[in-house]
Amino acid sequence: MTTRKLSLSLVALLLAAVPFSPPRLSAEPWTHEESDLKPDGKAVFGRLENGLRYVIYPNKFPVEGRASIRLFVDAGSLMEEDDQQGMAHFLEHMAFNGSKNFAAGTMVERFQRLGMGFGADTNAHTSFRETVYKLELPKVDEKMLTEGLHLFRDDLDGMLLGEEEIDKERGVILSEKLARDSVETRVMEAGYEFAMPDSLLPKRFPIGKEETIKGMKRQRFVDFYQKWYTPKRAVVIVAGDVDIPLVERLIKENFSDAKAQVGDSPDQSLGKITEGRGLVAKLHTELEAPATEISIEVVKPADKEGDSVSRRREKMIRNLADGMVNQRLSELAKKENSPVIEAEAYNFDMFKFVANSGVYAKCKPENWEPALNLAEQELRRALQHGFTPAEFAEAKATYLKGIRLRAEGKDTRKNAELADGFVRALGSELVFTDPEDDLKRVEKELVTVTAEDCLTSLRDAWKGNDIQIFIGGNLKLDNASETILAAYKASAAKPVAAPAQGAEAVFAYSNFGEPGKVVARNDVKDLEIIQVVFANQVRLNLKKTDFEKNSIRVAVNFGGGKLDAPADKPGMVPYAQSVFRQGGLEKHSMDDLRRIFASKTVSTEFAIGDDTFTLAGKTNPQDLDAQLQLLCATLSAPGYREEADRQFKMNLEAVYQELEHTAEGVMQNKVVGFIHSDDFRFVFPPREEMGRRTLTELKAWLTPMLKDGYMEITVLGDIEVEKTIELVAATFGTLPKRADKRPNYDEARKMTFPEGPRTKDIKFTTEIPRAYALAYWPTDDMLDVKRTRRLILLGQILDDRLRLKIREELGETYSPTSYHVASDTFPGYGYMTAMATLKPEQVEQVKPMFLEIAEGIIKEGISDDEFQRAREPQLQQLVQMRRDNRYWLTRVLPNCQSQPYRLEWCRSLVDDFTGIKKEELNDLAKTYLGGAKSITMGLLPELEKAPEGAGKAAAAGSVSK
Repeated sequence: MTTRKLSLSLVALLLAAVPFSPPRLSAEPWTHEESDLKPDGKAVFGRLENGLRYVIYPNKFPVEGRASIRLFVDAGSLMEEDDQQGMAHFLEHMAFNGSKNFAAGTMVERFQRLGMGFGADTNAHTSFRETVYKLELPKVDEKMLTEGLHLFRDDLDGMLLGEEEIDKERGVILSEKLARDSVETRVMEAGYEFAMPDSLLPKRFPIGKEETIKGMKRQRFVDFYQKWYTPKRAVVIVAGDVDIPLVERLIKENFSDAKAQVGDSPDQSLGKITEGRGLVAKLHTELEAPATEISIEVVKPADKEGDSVSRRREKMIRNLADGMVNQRLSELAKKENSPVIEAEAYNFDMFKFVANSGVYAKCKPENWEPALNLAEQELRRALQHGFTPAEFAEAKATYLKGIRLRAEGKDTRKNAELADGFVRALGSELVFTDPEDDLKRVEKELVTVTAEDCLTSLRDAWKGNDIQIFIGGNLKLDNASETILAAYKASAAKPVAAPAQGAEAVFAYSNFGEPGKVVARNDVKDLEIIQVVFANQVRLNLKKTDFEKNSIRVAVNFGGGKLDAPADKPGMVPYAQSVFRQGGLEKHSMDDLRRIFASKTVSTEFAIGDDTFTLAGKTNPQDLDAQLQLLCATLSAPGYREEADRQFKMNLEAVYQELEHTAEGVMQNKVVGFIHSDDFRFVFPPREEMGRRTLTELKAWLTPMLKDGYMEITVLGDIEVEKTIELVAATFGTLPKRADKRPNYDEARKMTFPEGPRTKDIKFTTEIPRAYALAYWPTDDMLDVKRTRRLILLGQILDDRLRLKIREELGETYSPTSYHVASDTFPGYGYMTAMATLKPEQVEQVKPMFLEIAEGIIKEGISDDEFQRAREPQLQQLVQMRRDNRYWLTRVLPNCQSQPYRLEWCRSLVDDFTGIKKEELNDLAKTYLGGAKSITMGLLPELEKAPEGAGKAAAAGSVSK
């Protein structure tokens, strides 16, 4: 809890991925029953006589006739005893391994036949204070709802907990524990132990300990299950296009007779927050860490007051204060010779037990002391001198914008988003409020809030003498605690001046000249797409949808992407992706733009695809003109600021540390490079070469494509078509004339899958004993889309066989997976891949298994049942996918005028997938899955001894099935 990564990443896992606060066993009220906040009026809340609660939320988006359902169980790792560490998560796994109505080894297959994919539609997660079971129902008839609720009832009190199944699952969970091990989680555990030595939290990470995972007997599973899985601790959540009386009847039929098997138990004590330590410091060394991270924190017992209007106002004021500190830290990180790579202030509560306020800095290890000084002094500057009117205005505008965005999109929230929102509200004992009510309340309250209120809130949070300084990462110090404390005290003795008053910035790019003329227009009526060509050869693709209310997505595709990459300047692709957008505009830095657009919903993203550059943003109807102006200015007047180059190069050491010393980094660089025959566009060059890239080179490379490269713009969502054409005409339509067609790039399109060797191991030094086994089978490109779709389905069947053989039968790995990749840029290039996370000694056993499983498909053929189980979830996903703006933005509309086959692919998608025959997949397996051209690989760690002071830990936060 004492690095930003620890604090904020944990919040993402625990609070965003569902935190939990201590429940009350006896009364079991809904939070809104004890609050002056009103719940969302569409929600139907209920309670059975046995204490089980339920909530039903009617919703038709994105697709009618579907629902997301959850079983929330108020039981997590904090309920475990010392000899049960890892039990709550282990028990979640056992829910998939046999129950009264679902025999062991049949549950996944049963739901696949109903159109629900394993992982995507049937899943679960466990955290410190909860276990949540999840189903995405493709239908909402009585049969499907009954099936889902039967499973949830079995989860509550019908698990069989077979001894053989428990023993088989041990290896899977140990593999998951290994997959989650990292230097970041080791630092996190050390931070917890330092921050809360008298608390239960550092002793109860959900993944558990290896010795208890290996040794827990069946009776201890039964003990935990019967003690904590009770009706009073359970909530059924249903969000979707459902008949409310039907759902209520089915919940009552399935759960009314449930009862606590050994009574209801009070929560475990979480211990206490240690107070009275004064100023303390700790260094936790992990030399493989990509950087050094510093946190200065105040850790206090949390206020146990419930959710209310006043509490939300207090939280808003505190967030405004941190937001203003962050404005300053953002600018300081970009200054020349800044000691920090990034810095941030934060605050959060956990479980109504601990309240945390902190300021964080990330730096190179040699910069730890000036980085500590910067964090300490900027926090103190705010505490002593407060905030300027300009800072306060920006913070209010930014905060209100976030609340308004949620309100504008409330009517097109997806079922899963709603269901998971109820889980978050339950976990943190918050009222599930209507976003429009939130907006009205915040608009009213912001009028009364002052900058002085924010200063008072910040001072209250930091009041007291208990300050903890935690440094984690690639740093070694002699007499670390004393050295850190001396540096902190020296910094604290230096005076800090009041912040400078900022001047108001005005956007300099609101008028681009005479609007362009439309010279061609084509209505693609069956797909409801409009294609426009302006006189300057800028092309526009429009689609009005109702999938996201008050939301518009914009993408500007231009040039050739990686096809245009200069071979004599390796590393230019990652350099450009990191630096171009961060350079801002000629007349505005990124911090200027943040201030200018604080009240508007605009954004800018830059990506380099295989065959195109993309500038993208997400906005709303009111701010579409500002979004288009910002993107057009980014294209026509990029800033190429030195601060962007500095930040990139400051972070290079951290980047290469990950690329060279983590399995994931090696996968991203060396493995991806190998399967692309070490093409310079898909690998990172040596560290020294990457450091040679310059803004001058970047400008020389991008300028021709920015100036006149072929361009197509996509705008889709909640748009007015004619108004959108006018706005594009007034921005991109004014630009100088552009190329009227895309170059062929014949030479640049040449890409080959490696001819050999047939097996290859890549070794890397690390302290993390995690390895990967991989297999690749070369296939073909995407341009024969019928073949590609069948190979996708074949990949699903191979994935299912990997699950059955390697995970379920052998228990060797937590997450074996397979999928197909086909290029629409490089002719003839595609591959099927399989991979698994393993212990190093398992790699040589599993590599040939991939080939054997593939050969089994060739020899035995695909059964009718596994064909159905692969196809049905895919068909259900296609229906939902076509009701998602992201599908149209990434698969159909971009460059659809120069690549009209994308429209044909869209037209044929559902019918073609529906018409796939099992025999076609058998033929493709024979063509591509033979061993003659396959390549197996191992990613093998060469283990280093951990340096003194380095910790060993498993992943924190929530863990999933």
